Amino acid sequence: MAESGLAMWPSLLLLLLLPGPLPIAGTEDAAFPHLGESSQPLLRACPLRCSCPRVDTVDCDGLDLRVFPDNITRAAQHLSLQNNQLQELPYNELSRLSGLRTLNLHNNLISSEGLPDEAFESLTQLQHLCVAHNKNNLISKVPRGALSRQTQLRELYLQHNQLTDSGLDATTFSKLHSLEYLDLSHNQLTTVPAGLPRTLAILHLGRNRIRQVEAARLHGARGLRYLLLQHNQLGSSGLPAGALRPLRGLHTLHLYGNGLDRVPPALPRRLRALVLPHNHVAALGARDLVATPGLTELNLAYNRLASARVHHRAFRRLRALRSLDLAGNQLTRLPMGLPTGLRTLQLQRNQLRMLEPEPLAGLDQLRELSLAHNRLRVGDIGPGTWHELQALQMLDLSHNELSFVPPDLPEALEELHLEGNRIGHVGPEAFLSTPHLRALFLRANRLHMTSIAAEAFLGLPNLRVVDTAGNPEQVLIWLPPTTPRGPRAGGP
Repeated sequence: MAESGLAMWPSLLLLLLLPGPLPIAGTEDAAFPHLGESSQPLLRACPLRCSCPRVDTVDCDGLDLRVFPDNITRAAQHLSLQNNQLQELPYNELSRLSGLRTLNLHNNLISSEGLPDEAFESLTQLQHLCVAHNKNNLISKVPRGALSRQTQLRELYLQHNQLTDSGLDATTFSKLHSLEYLDLSHNQLTTVPAGLPRTLAILHLGRNRIRQVEAARLHGARGLRYLLLQHNQLGSSGLPAGALRPLRGLHTLHLYGNGLDRVPPALPRRLRALVLPHNHVAALGARDLVATPGLTELNLAYNRLASARVHHRAFRRLRALRSLDLAGNQLTRLPMGLPTGLRTLQLQRNQLRMLEPEPLAGLDQLRELSLAHNRLRVGDIGPGTWHELQALQMLDLSHNELSFVPPDLPEALEELHLEGNRIGHVGPEAFLSTPHLRALFLRANRLHMTSIAAEAFLGLPNLRVVDTAGNPEQVLIWLPPTTPRGPRAGGP
């Protein structure tokens, strides 16, 4: 799982929790679905310059407001004040709006001083609260008791502030008995906050300064499904054995960029996705992954794994594994004992010098295989290497040292990447074994006008893309007559 995918979760939760039409993806309103609608407004009071598309909705986005609007209808359930210049929240105005369900204060100038202890006291119906990304990051604490009455709050966004351990206490979140999503990323925390509610499903603590995860801090959050700890400072000892034991239902653990030198021990048995790229893991032992037999996704990209230190039984228990990412390591050969249920295998940017049939044996469900940016030559690919990859649809051999198209490629192949090699000739039988090929990438090789045999693409009725740009000479390609387009050319 990449970090960018995580940003969609708050929006997805909101779509499930709030009625009304879908928001337009990529807009600020995507996090607050009601606020982007443009229906005919009713004749009623609405704050100056704001819009009130529904009787329960007040939208004051991006108006450079410096003062909280003073004539918001008591019927308001959804109020957006994001992208303004507000410095404080007046209690007397907020106390009138006891029916609010959504309050968006994203990207203002609110500081801890502008957030009175009783600011949200009367907002007992609140379900979604965003106080994230207030400019130069001014919120350093949540006043004691400020969230004690928000028992219906489901989503709380406090990211991109200056929250510290002393700015939160054991009661800050403990009364939020409906809370499902909590975003505390991009703050200054050094430990996991105490008093997390049992209902919490997603906890985002990325880009803090967390050095230690203690089991005691997670006992209350036993329902947690997604724990995001990327870009912290856990190092070799910050996630000791048993630290995550209370999280028996944990689905995804994200530990990108933490300086870890091994796979954390004693992880929750039901874990499905373990994301560990850009750490310092240098070895995989025979028992490092036995505690998580249910993993479907394992990402160990951009670590320090060398072939000699990957045990041949390291993956033996991972029968449910579907995606394995080992890109950007120091592997010189394919790992042995790969799970036979794999669908995707990423091995780009290693130091592979040979491919043999044995490590790929049994991978008859593999659909995508990336071997780009290695040191492979055609002579390094053993006979029968592709024989059992009967379901393979995408093969990336780009940026290696191939001098011609490897023979006997998998029959199911639809997409073949050979760009950035040393290919100077494509013979008439180059693609006889791949009748389903749809896209072929040959750019940046050593092809000339006469380098590709005229018969090379016969028998490829599905071929739609042939990329030969960036070669020494323009290459004219004649696609099969069943293809809707005629000659396809690529050039420098």
